[in-house]
Amino acid sequence: MVQRDRVNEEGTMRKVGRFLVDQGIPAALTAGLNAAQRFGYMTLLPLNPVIEKEYGNFALLLGAAGAFVASATFLRDGWRFGVAAFLGTALAGIATASPFIFARYGVQFGLDPMHFALVATFAYLGFYLTVGLLVGGCWSAVMKSIRDRDTPY
Repeated sequence: MVQRDRVNEEGTMRKVGRFLVDQGIPAALTAGLNAAQRFGYMTLLPLNPVIEKEYGNFALLLGAAGAFVASATFLRDGWRFGVAAFLGTALAGIATASPFIFARYGVQFGLDPMHFALVATFAYLGFYLTVGLLVGGCWSAVMKSIRDRDTPY
């Protein structure tokens, strides 16, 4: 009876450890990227400080949730984060970054300033969600390649 409980406990700990590695690390990496941007250690995007102040926490949550869901989805059997998924995610990232890039050069797509601010807010949130999906998808590709290799190093 004691031996059986110990086996169940080890199995549970292994599942918790795998869960933290598979889904927790990409979510933490995405949150770290967002925090590094907010504290000025690196620049992912030339941002509007007003948007960052008001929606920064929501962007952090969306990005971490995106990484969590993407890594969980692509680590399932049958799902692969391949070239097509990477390119689609990268294009979505470029599309959501474009209002900030264009605004730096004074281009507002012919929108009124309030309408452009609204577009920029949604683009900001979409950008960090896309970053989370990219981090989670790439993490799942790395973890699958580590688990699928035939010869240990």
